[in-house]
Amino acid sequence: MKQKILKNKIIKIFKSHKLGSLHASICANALINAELVGAPTHGLSRLKMYCDRINKKVINPKPKIKIKKISQSISRIDADNSIGFVAADIGIKQAIKNAKKNRNRISWN
Repeated sequence: MKQKILKNKIIKIFKSHKLGSLHASICANALINAELVGAPTHGLSRLKMYCDRINKKVINPKPKIKIKKISQSISRIDADNSIGFVAADIGIKQAIKNAKKNRNRISWN
């Protein structure tokens, strides 16, 4: 229950810095997960830094993300200076999608 309260507070902070609900949730999950896996240097201690970078326009809170298919298994993601958690989330999901589409095409001989 405490984790849900914390997540909601982090989401509220990110949304106050103009991130959309989905992107705020992705970021909150990543920061909390870093704490849970024992990497606090990549967790909540970075929240202020991300907010400062958004304020300084180093991070784009409203990116127009583009995915370009390069080949059957490779895609290029232009994350438009979004926060790294969002870019990583999209890249990972796209890589999984590509792999699932091509899993039967690979020969291991």
